Amino acid sequence: MATNEREIAQKTQEKFEFYVISLVFTLLALSIQTAKFGDFVVADTLELLGWLCLLISGISGLWRLEYIPVERLKKIQKEEFESKMSELRELQMKGVNEVFVLETNSNQSIAQRVESFRAAVIVLGPVIEKLERSNFRKYKTHRYLFVALVCLLASRSYGAIMQLARTVYAV
Repeated sequence: MATNEREIAQKTQEKFEFYVISLVFTLLALSIQTAKFGDFVVADTLELLGWLCLLISGISGLWRLEYIPVERLKKIQKEEFESKMSELRELQMKGVNEVFVLETNSNQSIAQRVESFRAAVIVLGPVIEKLERSNFRKYKTHRYLFVALVCLLASRSYGAIMQLARTVYAV
């Protein structure tokens, strides 16, 4: 049951991420197609800033999606090495001293084999941490620049707000 719930949660998260990235690029394209420049310098500046924010948001979101599978595969490799180390230790407790290694087509002592897996785990640790940090930075960039959609809203409403302010203060 928990596995199914995890799978459902993961699929839902993936769908959400694809939806948000699609939304970012859709809003960018739509705002570019419907833009009108020349009435107010402030509105024009906000419009261009909104475009830039959406573009960077979309690119960083895509870049993150590109590296999520890499991060997950490295984590899986690390878990597999750790699992093999446990299996080898169990064999060692049962009195087995050597195992046949397909890669080298020869026998190798369990201690040497465990040490080679441990070395792989040690190497993968920093690689995984670097991928996690990088993907988190990309996520934050994607998320916070998407919120800069406010620039487009301000741009599109600037003329109406100025007109309303003139009307209110003229009375």
